[in-house]
Amino acid sequence: MATFEEFMKVAEISLKDKTSHARMNEIVRIMRQYKVLHGLTPAQAVEVLQALGPTYVKIGQLASNRSDLLPKAYCDAFEKLRDDANPMPFDVVIEQIDRAYGKSWHEVFASIDPVPLGAASIAQVHKATLLDGTTVAVKVRRPGVAESMAEDIMLMKHLLALGEFASNSHRSILLSLEGFVEEIERTTASEVNFTSELHNLMRFHDELADEEGVTSPVAYPQYSCESVLVMEFVQGTEISHTEELRQQGIDVNALARRVCQSYVTQVLDDGFFHADPHPGNILIRDGNVVWIDLGMVGTLTVSERMLVGKVFTAVATDNAYLLKEAVMGLVHVLGPVDHGALLEALSRLLAEYSTAEMKEINVGTVLTEVIEVLRGQNMMMTSSVTMLARGFVTIEGVIAQVAPDISVIEIVSKHVIAQQADPKFLATQLIDLATTSAASAEALAKLPTQLSNTLEMLDRGQIKVNGDIEVSSRILATAYASVGRISLATLSAGLFLGSSILCTTAMQPQLLGVPLLGVLGYVGAFVLGAYTVFHILVSRHRLLNNEEPR
Repeated sequence: MATFEEFMKVAEISLKDKTSHARMNEIVRIMRQYKVLHGLTPAQAVEVLQALGPTYVKIGQLASNRSDLLPKAYCDAFEKLRDDANPMPFDVVIEQIDRAYGKSWHEVFASIDPVPLGAASIAQVHKATLLDGTTVAVKVRRPGVAESMAEDIMLMKHLLALGEFASNSHRSILLSLEGFVEEIERTTASEVNFTSELHNLMRFHDELADEEGVTSPVAYPQYSCESVLVMEFVQGTEISHTEELRQQGIDVNALARRVCQSYVTQVLDDGFFHADPHPGNILIRDGNVVWIDLGMVGTLTVSERMLVGKVFTAVATDNAYLLKEAVMGLVHVLGPVDHGALLEALSRLLAEYSTAEMKEINVGTVLTEVIEVLRGQNMMMTSSVTMLARGFVTIEGVIAQVAPDISVIEIVSKHVIAQQADPKFLATQLIDLATTSAASAEALAKLPTQLSNTLEMLDRGQIKVNGDIEVSSRILATAYASVGRISLATLSAGLFLGSSILCTTAMQPQLLGVPLLGVLGYVGAFVLGAYTVFHILVSRHRLLNNEEPR
C-alpha cells in the first residue's frame, strides 16, 4: 500500500507539473510516427531520439557508453548523437548572442564564421575573432533548450512518482531509474548553464598546469554568460585519427599512455575529471594533448579518492575484503544488506579476473560490474562513482582504439603505488591512522564499564536476544505436511470417539438399530484414517528410496 510520503510526493510533483500532458501526447505521436513498437534499427533509434529532443539525445549519449547493456551496433550509432545535430541558422545564432549580451555582437567580436565548427543538441560552436584580433571559439545555446529539457525531466519524475505510488513491486528498478533521472537532471542543469562549464574550464586548466604536454582551452569569462561561452580556439587532430598523427611524426603509443596517465591523475590526484572523454573531446595540437568540452565533469572528495584507489588495489591484488571495505564507503544503503552474500558476490567477481592477465582487465567494466553487484544488495553507488565508471569505459575504448597493447589497469596500479609513497598521501594516511587509533583507544577505555553494565543487565534479566533463523523450503514443506497429517489423524480419532458415544444413545433416525449419524461418523473416521496411513507409508517409501516428494 502506498505511504503518505509517496502520496505527498505525487501531489507535490503534480502541482508543479504544468506541461507533462502536452509533452506526453507529443512523445506518443513521435513513437507512433516511427512505429517504435515494431522494433527499431540502430539508425532508426538515433532518428527517434533526435525527434524526441535534447533530453533524449543526452540519454542516447549516455547510453552509447553502456556496451555492457546495449548491443555494440546501437552504441556505435548513438555515438553520432554527440556532434551529429542539425545546425541552427546563423541568424538565430546572432539573435541568441545579441540577446545574451544585451547589445550587438559587433561590440564584442570583429567577425563570426557563419559555418559552425560543430553542432550538438544543446549548443553549437562557431569560430570568431575578438576586437583585439584574438581567435576564439564561441559556444551558443539553442533557444528554448533549457525549458524543453526541464519539461522532459519533470515528466520523468512524474511517471516515476506514479509508479512508486501505484505499486511496491520492482522497487529496486524504480530506485535505479530515479537515480538515473537525478543524474540526467544534474548533468543537463550544468550543461545548459554555461556558467558551470566556464568554471569547469578555468579549474581544469589550472589543474593541468603541472602536467607536461597536457592542457585545455583558456576561458574568457569577461565575454561569457549563461547562454554564451567564449574560449580559446583549439585546432588539432582527434586522437582517434591515428594515421594522421603518425604522419605528423607522433608516437601514438606514447600519446595514448600520456592521455591515460592524465585521466588517472585527474581522478586520483585532483578529484576533478572529464566525465565525457570520447575521442572528439581529446585533440592533439603540436604533439600536446588538449582536453575540450568541459560540459560534463565529475568530482571526488579526498576520502572518495582514497576509497577508489583501494578499489583499484583490491582488483589488482584479488582482495575481496579490501574491495568490500572500499565500496561500502562509496554507497547509499537503500535497504537491508546481507554482508556475507555481498562478500561472496565480490569474491566471485574477483575470481573471474584472477586468472586473466593484467592487460586484459578493463577498469570501467570492473567498476560497472561492482555497481551491479551492489544494486542487488540494496545499495547504490554515489553519482560521482557511476560517472567515473562510465568515464573509464569511454577512455579505455579510446586507448584500445589508439594503442591496443596499453593496459589501463597497469597504469592505474602503478599510479596508486606511487601515490602511496607521496608525502601528501602519507600525511593523510597518518592523520587517518591517528584518528582511528584515538577512536579505538577511547572504545578500549570504555570496554570494562560496558562489560560490567552488560553483566549486571544479564543478571537482572534485562537483556533480550533476537534471532533470525532461515529454514530451507524443503524443511518447511515437510513440517507443514507432518502437521497436516497429525491434524487429519486427530480429526479421525475425534470422529471415532464421537461416533462411539452417539451409538450408545437412541438418536433418530437409525440404521439397523444404530443412530445414522454415528454410522456416518465411523465411515468418515475410517476414510480419514486410511488416507493418513496411506500417505505416511508413501512418504516412508520415498524417503527410503531417496525420491523427491511430490
